Amino acid sequence: MRIRDEEKQRRIKNAMVRLILREGIDGTSISKIAKEAGVSPATIYVYYDSKEEMLADAFREYARKPYQYLLQLVRPEMDGRELIEAIVRGCYTFSTEHEDVFSFVEQCSRCPTLSAQVCDQECSCDILDVIHAYQRRGEMRCCSDWNMGAILFAPVRFLAMNRHLAADQRQLDELIQMLQMLLLT
Repeated sequence: MRIRDEEKQRRIKNAMVRLILREGIDGTSISKIAKEAGVSPATIYVYYDSKEEMLADAFREYARKPYQYLLQLVRPEMDGRELIEAIVRGCYTFSTEHEDVFSFVEQCSRCPTLSAQVCDQECSCDILDVIHAYQRRGEMRCCSDWNMGAILFAPVRFLAMNRHLAADQRQLDELIQMLQMLLLT
């Protein structure tokens, strides 16, 4: 039995992400990943049983990154208005400064097989717990986690994806105000 090497596993995962961003999910194969990572195809199977398992593992890891970033921006003394602004600006900043992560997650989330294995609510549960606390305190309207994700995160991702068409911050400021009016009690 071969010994697992965390650095080698990281190289394999990073190679897979780079290839998917360049060639798409269907254009990425185990042999291409191995070549890009500088390992043999057999080495990949030391870490993963299949390309699908590797994809799901990377998708789960990368899908959590934006929410982990957002948690660093949240402070207990924030009111609901400040929380929404921090989440929206943080989501936008993360999406634009970590385009590789953002693009990889967006691409994987459109794949039905992968999105069935990696639930967005599972990845965002810590930030949703923060939102739930504001809802319990009566500062934010209560709604399902699905609707909260659609209302709070999807529009920000849309602006980030289309930022080359509208380069100023007015759209982001306007979105923050709209979300505050919609979500605050």
